[in-house]
Amino acid sequence: MNLAQARLFAAGLAEYIETCTASIEIAQARAFRARADKAAKRAKELDSEAATLRRELYDMYRQIDNMTARFPELRGDTVFRT
Repeated sequence: MNLAQARLFAAGLAEYIETCTASIEIAQARAFRARADKAAKRAKELDSEAATLRRELYDMYRQIDNMTARFPELRGDTVFRT
């Protein structure tokens, strides 16, 4: 992988991080609402969904860390700024 490819991959990761973060927030809000409605099973499903998404999110950040270790030029790159 060269620097140009790394930038493209990083841009895709940054976009997916935004999507994943929003999905976590939505799942957590829905779980909160489900608990308020006494829908414990649904709340548990939504909490599980949020946990899965958090694991994906952490993996994406790990990939970014690995990429910036290999390509220090990416540190502070505009692709990571929103």
